[in-house]
Amino acid sequence: MRAANGGSRGKRFLLFILVMLSAAQTAGCRQRTQETYAQQGEPENGPVEQEVPENGPVEQEVANDRGNREPAQEKEQTDAKPEDYGEDQGETESIVELIKQISRPRVKGIFVTGPTAGIERMQELIELVDETELNTIVMDIKNDEGRIVYDMQIPIVQELGSGISYVRDMEELIRRCKEKNIYLIARIVAFKDPFLAEVRPQWCIHNADGSLFRDKGGLAWLNPYEREVWDYLLAVSGEILRMGFDEVQFDYVRFSTDSGMEQADLGEEAKEKDRQQIITEFVKYISEDIHKAGGIVSADVYGMVIDSQVDQRIVGQSYVELSKYLDFISPMIYPSHYGPYNYDIPVPDAEPYRLALTALQSSRKVLAGIPLRSVSGNDAGQYSQGELAELMPMEGIRAQVRPWLQDFTATWVKGHIPYGAQEVRAQIQAVYDAGYEEWILWNASNHYTEDALLPAEDAKGGGSETADDEDMEEGQEEKGAGR
Repeated sequence: MRAANGGSRGKRFLLFILVMLSAAQTAGCRQRTQETYAQQGEPENGPVEQEVPENGPVEQEVANDRGNREPAQEKEQTDAKPEDYGEDQGETESIVELIKQISRPRVKGIFVTGPTAGIERMQELIELVDETELNTIVMDIKNDEGRIVYDMQIPIVQELGSGISYVRDMEELIRRCKEKNIYLIARIVAFKDPFLAEVRPQWCIHNADGSLFRDKGGLAWLNPYEREVWDYLLAVSGEILRMGFDEVQFDYVRFSTDSGMEQADLGEEAKEKDRQQIITEFVKYISEDIHKAGGIVSADVYGMVIDSQVDQRIVGQSYVELSKYLDFISPMIYPSHYGPYNYDIPVPDAEPYRLALTALQSSRKVLAGIPLRSVSGNDAGQYSQGELAELMPMEGIRAQVRPWLQDFTATWVKGHIPYGAQEVRAQIQAVYDAGYEEWILWNASNHYTEDALLPAEDAKGGGSETADDEDMEEGQEEKGAGR
């Protein structure tokens, strides 16, 4: 009887915690420090230039690819012992996981490179997050060149020499962000790594003749079949979480799309496991380890892999399978990445709301297990917008969907339009209208459209009121008229 009563008290106590955490978040648990920063001077230009992507549906890629919400805790007088609070470890772990989800913010973020994070302009971006609806910074930790952006003090990084001091004091930068309750996500570029080609060529993809594989840009790629690569990425992930980042996000979790990959020698295991299988196995391996350490893990994927089996096979990304192990999956649904008439849209870049909404509705259907009649996912079937937004993932799907959105003008796209506040806000609205709540903006040089963002005092706790479809589409037509 004692055990039963103890378990009951335990559930009531944990329920009390959940209610308190939920109430704190709803009331705006983000406590903003009320202080005025001194002028930092004119902002410096970001060192990363926006790259012009190659043609092709999966090759049009732009240069990429906690603050703890700690509510005040009320003291409760009790003579209960820890062992009174239930004996079911699995149930306890589930409740702890739920508490983490409630206390974590609904991410509204921006991307920041290592070089930008290490200069005065970083303070301006921290202030942008503090003064608008934003609450998250996705910061390069292992970048596109394969460099760790600060002097990470772990043996493998020191041995390889992969650190570079863009950020001279990472602990201090984390402290500054935490003062503003900014949720920090560490971006770790996985398999695109030209640096390690020089120091660990045996970890890289090779051609059939034994020479090092390089893509059209002359860049080498790590071989996803090499387990030492997995452990290296895991070591970097563990250290940055220990430093105080809230989440690890893997980018370039895929194979190169270069046509030369058809002649690449990926090793003996590649004869037994295809690209999707090995990428899924990597994500499962690294997610399980990060979860054991109490961390949160996410990954970026091409927007096209949501519903294109062809692109899934090329890059090795299975949208459904990866979603079984990740906490968050981030499709890069930049309108500029889609070719003419994808989703029946003549120029996707010119209709950001329609493209983003259709892609995310396709995500809803795919994760709900609803078969699509075409690989482009053009057919919305008999579902209304409201019904699509309420579709629940099928059993076994763990990941929540948090898309990357376009905050740049794709001048290389025929028929493109300039992207400003209206175009960025249209994509954000599409996220809400598709039934999702989180998003991140991408700009390779870290210049973001502040007018597209709500002021902090006006930001709601989650989504937004649903826009009228016709009004949104008419707005896009007017914007694109005469172009």
